[in-house]
Amino acid sequence: MTLADLQANAKQHGFVHHFMCERDGVRSDGTGHLYHPDELRLVHSNGTDHGTDPGDEATLFMIEANDGTRGVMIVADAFHTDPHKARIIDQLRRNRLSA
Repeated sequence: MTLADLQANAKQHGFVHHFMCERDGVRSDGTGHLYHPDELRLVHSNGTDHGTDPGDEATLFMIEANDGTRGVMIVADAFHTDPHKARIIDQLRRNRLSA
């Protein structure tokens, strides 16, 4: 699947917003609200792997906020990942395991 396919699938399942990492948390493009990672739940993730160029690889994370806002965060392959995004995703994964 391509990243566009993953985004279309997420949208069909109600994940219509985009979450963007900021210094103090994660902001939704839909509400403008800044969420702390503890206010977010990782619902599902799926990645792309085209096998030829690692720069084309990415993972789409489907995330739901405690107020019901649903959206996605896209993280580039490990070599190009923003360290702040990686920390947020790691925290969401830990929260998911402890729930």
